[in-house]
Parts: sequence; structure tokens; C-alpha cells
Amino acid sequence: MTPEQRVPLAPYTSLRVGGPADWFVLARSGQDLVDGLRWARDHDLPVRIIGGGSNLLIAEAGVAGLVIKASAARVEVEELRGEPVLVAEAGANLANVARRLAKQGFGGLEWAANVPGTVGGAAVNNAGAFGGETAACLLSVTIVDADGARLKLGADELGYAYRSSVLKWRERGDIAVERVEMRLHRSSVEQADGLVKQNNAQRMRSQPRSLSAGSVFANPEGDFSGRLIEAAGLKQTRVGGAEISEQHANFIVNPGNATARDVYALMRLAQDAVYERTRVWLRPEIELLGRWTPEERAALAGKPVLSHG
Repeated sequence: MTPEQRVPLAPYTSLRVGGPADWFVLARSGQDLVDGLRWARDHDLPVRIIGGGSNLLIAEAGVAGLVIKASAARVEVEELRGEPVLVAEAGANLANVARRLAKQGFGGLEWAANVPGTVGGAAVNNAGAFGGETAACLLSVTIVDADGARLKLGADELGYAYRSSVLKWRERGDIAVERVEMRLHRSSVEQADGLVKQNNAQRMRSQPRSLSAGSVFANPEGDFSGRLIEAAGLKQTRVGGAEISEQHANFIVNPGNATARDVYALMRLAQDAVYERTRVWLRPEIELLGRWTPEERAALAGKPVLSHG
């Protein structure tokens, strides 16, 4: 297997911005994941696995090394001790899976029916919405390495926290998530699909439909990032082709011609404006990937020093 060179990554992200991967593999199977990991190791290159690209801001200068897009998407419902269990390959679209299960009378993932990204990405990032999260229903993940070794880990071994897990910090070249198992329960189509539709209606009222990367900042304790950004008067603020959403201030949208640098500039603008007013520093949920400078990464992560105290 020889990866492709200089493949644009913007089409593989929900914001549709960012530069190319130096090398790229579209992994359609678990073996493709293994082959990609091995190729990167053999060529002494860094490797990064991506799913739906829904929480990434990829540098316009691109990503060094190999990027593997997990796209294997087979999904089954199996029985485990008399209870239904979702067994899904990492590249399966989480929202599509959740909606389909609800229409089949399976509950447990109704919260996920509007969450962007893949099943594997949800397991790595502990995706959540509407009071539900991956950690609460995940039974196990199966990971693979460059030698083809497979290891099944239970939820209690993954160090789950808010939008994080040990996998988020380990999946940087030595392993990849191949398969995920999630706990379901028997429901009725009326109940499960009804809850999906209820959540969908709420999301449509409160969140933009334009291209975005989801929530930009984590909510500070006891408050909401969207409220703080709105209170700073930043709704509909634009930098280049990117805009802070009029509908929800914790979303940065791409109406069609934004760049990664535009999005980054808006993130920094929101952080500084909120900190000026409240001394609250907004922590990004979006991850910078690729050739961002150390200074750019540090500026997004750390509090500024204000000259007027």
C-alpha cells in the first residue's frame, strides 16, 4: 500500500477548511489501518487518524507525515447476555447510526442523532449531547497497532473525562480505533424516534445549519461560553470568510469561503474579548492539527497578560 501525496483535507472536515496532508490513506478496513500505521513507522513519519473531522482546525500549511481517514463503516446489532449491543466499525457515521437504530426500536443513542463525526471519533473524544455521552454507553473499543495486534479495552480503562479519554492522547501514531461496542436497550420506534425528533427540533432552534466544527469552546464552570461571547457583543462578527454565528455564539460558521486562519482569528478574538470583560479564559474544544506554530498553539491555550492589569 502506497499512500497518496498532497491530498487536500478540507473535504474531510466539517468546517471544510485547511490544507493538505503530506501523505494520506483512506482506510476502508481494519487491515488498511494496520497497513497505514506500519507504513508510517517504516518511513519514520508521524501519523494521525481522523474520523469525521468535526472538531479539527487544520492548518492551511497542511499536516506533516501521514493522515489516515478511518472510513470502514459496517454496523451490526448483536446480543450480549440477552441485551442488544451495537458493534460498529470506527468510520461509521454516529448520527446516521443513532437515527437508524431509533427507527428500529433501539434506544440508548438518541442523544447522538445530531452529533457530527464517526463512532470511532466519539469513542476517542467522549462525544456527548442532550445529557448523554459516549462514556455512559460504551462497552469496549478494539484498537490495532502497526504490527496488527488487537486489544479490546473496556470503558473503565479509557480514562474518560469531559470530551476526552486516554485514547485522545495516545492516538497519535502508535494505535488506531478499529471497532466500538455500545450498550443499547429495547425501546419502541415511537419512543426512540420521538426522542430523536425532539432533540433534532431543539438543535435546529438553537444551533446553526451552516458549516461548522460544533462547539468552539468548552463551557466554563457555572456558565456558558456562548452566553459570554454574546455578552461581549460578538455575534455575527466576521474575520475574512468566517463568522461567529448569529444563532449561537459558541459556533463559528463557514458560509462558503472561510480559511483556517479566519477561524483561528475569530477564536482568539472571542477569547480576548471575553477575558477583557470577565477574566474567564475560554478553553477550546476544537483541536489544532497540522503546521500551526508553537506561538499560535500557545496563544490559544494560555491566558494573556493584560497591560492594564
